[in-house]
Amino acid sequence: MYRRFYSLLVLVILLPLTLVSCSKKENKISAELIENSTSINFEKDFIDLGRLTSGEIVTCSFKFKNTGKYDLIISAVTANCGCTVADFPREPISPNQEGQITVRYDSEGSAGIRISKEVSVLSNTSPATTTLRIAADVN
Repeated sequence: MYRRFYSLLVLVILLPLTLVSCSKKENKISAELIENSTSINFEKDFIDLGRLTSGEIVTCSFKFKNTGKYDLIISAVTANCGCTVADFPREPISPNQEGQITVRYDSEGSAGIRISKEVSVLSNTSPATTTLRIAADVN
């Protein structure tokens, strides 16, 4: 008797949660975002760090300029590996202003290989994602 009651109780509680979690959420792009998109120009999108010793931590910077008519807003910068971390400006970059994204790479555990890492920059540009790359030979 109690078993049936608890089964019914669990069903009553979990069913609405399941339906809510499975509902499709639409990602809408607002007209304002499209109208206010800008452009970004990186001095370079690839940096070869040369030869590194395993365990060495290095940083490099990707300089950029907002070449559009509206403020540049960088939403996120993500790396394809936990050994690579990026820091970026959190405030809007005005038109014709410059900034930089600093990338830190930890070569621990990469001995004997050529590494190639990617950093994705998400911003209010078209296209919305820009890919930056670093490479190195780790000894």
